[in-house]
Amino acid sequence: MGIPSECKMPDLLGLVPLIGRLIVQLLVGGDVRLSRKASLYRKNFIRLVDKALREYHAAREALLGEIQGTQRSFLIEFTNHIETCINAVSRLFKLLERIKSEKESPAFPRELRRLVETKNEPITNVRNVVEHIDEHIQKDEIAPGKSIMLALSKNDDGVVISNFEIKFKELAMVLEKMHEIARHILTVKKIEVTNCLASDT
Repeated sequence: MGIPSECKMPDLLGLVPLIGRLIVQLLVGGDVRLSRKASLYRKNFIRLVDKALREYHAAREALLGEIQGTQRSFLIEFTNHIETCINAVSRLFKLLERIKSEKESPAFPRELRRLVETKNEPITNVRNVVEHIDEHIQKDEIAPGKSIMLALSKNDDGVVISNFEIKFKELAMVLEKMHEIARHILTVKKIEVTNCLASDT
């Protein structure tokens, strides 16, 4: 990974943490209309959204630090934070499926879920290679010259590992939409399961 000349990670600092709002809501009995499973999914979803954004911000700060000459361990810090961010986003996709299938889940627009799911495959591919890189090495599935850890792409506009890449703009869009979904499910309104299923067929 060479030294980047500019930071191409979108600034997402405007997406404020949501866990505080959730805690306040729980203190006043905000989960009373949800099933136990739906309530637990909701709490974990909001926690993971905040975690993914926190790690994204930290990765971006490491990148900016390298560009400005104030970060000495850019490679380690950036890689660790962006890896944790992508892992959290991958878990968010799985949680979306569980929330959708639960009978008494909090509401959010189906169109929003469909939009964010368009980026599920590239993020999942990157996450899977990160998690199973040792197996890929053992099976000689890593081509010569390919990275075995998350690294900046050729144009510094994303991250790559092996043959897979995710652009920063795509990752930022997913984080923005996940944050929007999290804000929706903080309203604690139930969805009509029959309508949800009908719209997905």
